[in-house]
Amino acid sequence: MRVIAVKSVISRAALIPAAIAVLSAVSSEAAVDDTINVSSPDRIVYVPVQPKGKKNMDPRKLGDSYNDHFQVLYDHGRRQYYAFWTQASWEGAGDHHICFAKSKDGKSWSKPDILAGSRCRSIRGFDASWQQPMLSKSGRLYCLWNQVIRPGKSKGEALCGFYSDDGGDTWSEPRFVPVAGTVHDKSCVRFRLPWINWQRPLRLLEDGKFAVAASMYGKGRVVCLWRFENIDDNPEIADVKITVNSRSNDLCVARMAEKDVFHPGDGRDALEEGSMVKLPDGRLFMLMRTSTGHPAWSVSSDVGRTWSDPKHLRDSTGRAYLQPRSPCPIYDYNGCESGSGVYFAMIHDTFDFEKKNTAYQNRGPVYIIWGEYDPNGEQPIKFTEKRMLNPRTISWNSYYTSYTVVNGERILWYPDGKHYLLGKIITRP
Repeated sequence: MRVIAVKSVISRAALIPAAIAVLSAVSSEAAVDDTINVSSPDRIVYVPVQPKGKKNMDPRKLGDSYNDHFQVLYDHGRRQYYAFWTQASWEGAGDHHICFAKSKDGKSWSKPDILAGSRCRSIRGFDASWQQPMLSKSGRLYCLWNQVIRPGKSKGEALCGFYSDDGGDTWSEPRFVPVAGTVHDKSCVRFRLPWINWQRPLRLLEDGKFAVAASMYGKGRVVCLWRFENIDDNPEIADVKITVNSRSNDLCVARMAEKDVFHPGDGRDALEEGSMVKLPDGRLFMLMRTSTGHPAWSVSSDVGRTWSDPKHLRDSTGRAYLQPRSPCPIYDYNGCESGSGVYFAMIHDTFDFEKKNTAYQNRGPVYIIWGEYDPNGEQPIKFTEKRMLNPRTISWNSYYTSYTVVNGERILWYPDGKHYLLGKIITRP
């Protein structure tokens, strides 16, 4: 491992073309239709103003039809929820920006702010995406994100961020956090490889330190662990310290325990977008999407420094669940960091191996599977039969979600169809 923290500076004007902009939340202008009720939501956080469909959008207006990577956390000190998400006209439209809103009860939300990125397609700046919010023990709210720094580039190249000491009312000046994409990369602001983190960092490491599974994109798609070493020391952004596991510990398709796996004809083998929970015995369990037609799992017995060879996720009968190249989140029912032994995950359980060209297949409905810790099982979480969670059949029905447990109320926060931002109360069957 190596610790990298080189000071760099970036101006706010370079990230936000027209400074901080305020959007409309759910209002009379919102483009609501009957499909918002398909998943039977219990909370509505954001409804876009722009209509669905590229041809119907006005490039001069705020690009808000695409809403994804929906991350909600709760500030127990201030007794309020914070919501962060990536927004754009559509995914890859060139106007990606980071949004932020807050709520006292999780039901009524403030009008969102644009924190960074490009507001609309007619006035393009530099894309900002895939934010990483963290709350220090003293209450300092951090937001890091994936930042494009070269004109014409669509994939994030740098890690940028700022913090707030007043619950998101005001923010410090943005700064870079240089970090090596993998340990053999040089220490510099711009990553050698494109990267993406979707799950918000969780306190899963020793002394309650934050960690997140990072996906690195080169000739192959791999997962490595980022360890945030000093967030609770309230560092300035340029002094945030992140350690990255050595390259030999990357999780990838080549390390799959099942060697006879599906390889898509497009040559895009991938193991990526991990989400993590803690087991009652202290180990970490990671669930990932792959290009093999199945979700994969791995465990770490040394707080994320090394990981077992990935294996297909199986139900209690031994059947391997099916999965297109789509996220498969997992959460601890009693709180993201609790290690309680009761879990739920979300899958599509569909894949057509006859479609040999790609693993990017129709995603369709999302199912929930419940799991319990199995101390004697090779797969340490034993899952039950699937239950319908969201019957939406569209191909981009991906669940880049978050989960909160506040005063006994358990809510899954999800971007329905990457359009509406909703919440659903989760109850154990």
